[in-house]
Amino acid sequence: MTSITAALQLDESAPPIDVATLYSQVRRRTVTSTLAYTAPFVEASEAYALEPALPLTLAAQPIDGVLPRSWADAAPDRWGRTLIERRWRGGASAAGDRAHDDRDYLLAVSDLTRQGALRFRRDGEAEFAAATTEVPPLVELPRLLRASDAVVRDNDDFAAVKALLDAGTASLGGARPKASVRDGVTLHIAKFPRPGDEWNVMLWESVALELASRCGVHVPAWKVLPIDGRQVLVLQRFDRMGSRRINYISALTLTQGRDGDLGDYLTIADELAAHGARVASDLRQLWLRIAVGVALHNTDDHLRNHGFVRARSGWALAPAFDINPEPLAANRHATALAGRDDAKGMAQALVEHAAMFGLAPDEARAGCSRVVGQVSQWREVARAAGAPAREIERFADAINAGLESLRAAAS
Repeated sequence: MTSITAALQLDESAPPIDVATLYSQVRRRTVTSTLAYTAPFVEASEAYALEPALPLTLAAQPIDGVLPRSWADAAPDRWGRTLIERRWRGGASAAGDRAHDDRDYLLAVSDLTRQGALRFRRDGEAEFAAATTEVPPLVELPRLLRASDAVVRDNDDFAAVKALLDAGTASLGGARPKASVRDGVTLHIAKFPRPGDEWNVMLWESVALELASRCGVHVPAWKVLPIDGRQVLVLQRFDRMGSRRINYISALTLTQGRDGDLGDYLTIADELAAHGARVASDLRQLWLRIAVGVALHNTDDHLRNHGFVRARSGWALAPAFDINPEPLAANRHATALAGRDDAKGMAQALVEHAAMFGLAPDEARAGCSRVVGQVSQWREVARAAGAPAREIERFADAINAGLESLRAAAS
């Protein structure tokens, strides 16, 4: 049996304390795990359950999978796993002769840049895993972009892999190439264009962020930087405040779902009402994000693309991220609203189920109308950002269909 211990800093003036230990064993290539909170953590006045599926108790709790969902939120996603796997391919790993599993990926992530506030130690070790990363400054973006391109194009460019891993890049979620960077002392994510992109993905995400912000959606501070004739989207991390780490869980964790589940915004609203720190305002904000997502045809809105940060009395809706218009009008949303995953059905449900978000039907109709008024300026915003006419036309059918659905719901 092996174990991994997680720690949290509950008080800014005090060091991190151990909060829980995960015990795992492998039988016939299947990993089974249990988690036990530590007594000092359970007894602390600031203690809280790491996720709804793991109530705060001293009793050992079985885990559905290799890692608890909240720990998986601190583990790498596709881009990070790709980098880690290529490093392993170029040399030895902590797993030795056994097959790698989710525990190895979790412990391979930079402690400095890991998402959220949890920090991890291997069984019997005093230091946190992967604690040696130094985050590069913005001026290093050209080098990091070249390394990203090399990794995408060449499976065996180990120098490029090392450059990105040394920058703490494996901690970042999603499939898009990216890197950790700092602007002064503030931690940021740099999202890169990928060789072979069919349109300027980073430009269009910046357009979506601008329009969402105009609608009242809370988004991270962001900017687009020209690097070697291309555009890189740089976003401030919302799980850091200076040197303080802010704990984070995904909507998948809040709703106790599994990867690949087709989620529903009503389930997110239910769990937010049960575990939220600012329920009324966050429910309205969630409703607004759904409406903007319909307007922009942001269909990749799966449960890991919504998140929550820890506040004193519960979980608070994190700023919106990964808002990406999809040009194919026929694509359905990854997260439905009342079982409806098309623009027309979701727009209708925004009014029909407005009460779930603390809105009266008339307020919902007015909200749909306001979103239409702002997002209808999408062509002007895209042109101002430098989008070519051919790309604007590529997105026209999908965005116009979303806007028309919201207009109908508002009438």
